[in-house]
Amino acid sequence: MSDATTPNPYAAPVSDLQQPLGDQAPSIEEALARGYDFSIGALIGEAWAKVKGTKGIIIGGFLVFYLVLLAATFILGGIVGVFGALSDNLVAVVVGEVLVSLLASALAYPFMAGINMVGIRRAADQPISFNEIFSHFGRTVPLIITAMVMMLLIYLGMLLLLLPGIYLAVAYLLAIPLVVERGLSPWQALEASRKAISQHWFKVFGLFLLLGVIVILSAIPLGIGLVWSIPLMVVAMGVLYRTIFGVLPAAQ
Repeated sequence: MSDATTPNPYAAPVSDLQQPLGDQAPSIEEALARGYDFSIGALIGEAWAKVKGTKGIIIGGFLVFYLVLLAATFILGGIVGVFGALSDNLVAVVVGEVLVSLLASALAYPFMAGINMVGIRRAADQPISFNEIFSHFGRTVPLIITAMVMMLLIYLGMLLLLLPGIYLAVAYLLAIPLVVERGLSPWQALEASRKAISQHWFKVFGLFLLLGVIVILSAIPLGIGLVWSIPLMVVAMGVLYRTIFGVLPAAQ
């Protein structure tokens, strides 16, 4: 007679999306099945209340992000320029420039993932630090794949009468943090984000449209207001993520 606690070697494998992840956060499948809702005003209000203590970390993280993006673009652009000078093929040069733009953006995504995680941890009242910005290079390959697939699908959607691209640009907003916070594969993260946001796509679109207006207006007086509005946007995304998926306990 077999022990009831012995795993069944013939049992069907459990999907990564369906594994329970503790009492503090549902599995991805559970989060998608239970549904969610939020008020745009209440979400922004909560995010604003949590901005205190995040400004230095988030603004510093964005500075690092843009420096890396600038350096990658400069280096890769120089390489393409050399090959372009040696080649008479205009198509190859144009394709090379497009690839540089895509690759440079993708290489900076580990930093963006770290910034996203600062907002998510703040939304969940977990400890935050500047080190979070540099904590996700172990996921560089899946992050780059996620970013490139996401950009490719959005660009293709833009070519198809524009609306599919706008839909995907909003629907994929939470894919990057899903790769690092839940360890999902690129396609799992893209699909989980799309399925979740599609439940309230217009409300999420309205939320980030309003946040975008706030950021633009805050930039008018010499950009000083960006010190508050950019962290507000990051924390607001974290609150949205926590509302939909919950947040796993921070690693000790």
